[in-house]
Amino acid sequence: MEAFGDNVLEGYFYKRTCRRIRRCHQTIQEYNEEIGQLIDLESIISSHRGNEIVKTLTIISMLFTPVAAWGALWGMNFKFMPELDWKYGYLGAILVILLSTWSLYYYLKKKNWIGNVLKSSKDKNF
Repeated sequence: MEAFGDNVLEGYFYKRTCRRIRRCHQTIQEYNEEIGQLIDLESIISSHRGNEIVKTLTIISMLFTPVAAWGALWGMNFKFMPELDWKYGYLGAILVILLSTWSLYYYLKKKNWIGNVLKSSKDKNF
């Protein structure tokens, strides 16, 4: 370079090559930023899917809790349980279970905690 002097640094081809290298470097930096954003977006989408699954399982387990609790209570072998001697004891037990489950469902629906969880998920984009 010293042999040619400063003419090489001022030459047309040298400046054009420097511009192209700067543009390539800038393009690579932009691609790097876009890839980082795509990775963040994928992480957000998978986190959203996981949250929806956990929300669905939580609501389903909450709706089955009264059934399990009443079944466990009536499954105990107590000596004196008045509903055992009733004519419609089992019907009453089933009605209590259904009523408590329905009331919990109604409460969750009123608070808008259920949302679209229990509906079909065919139209979801995620």
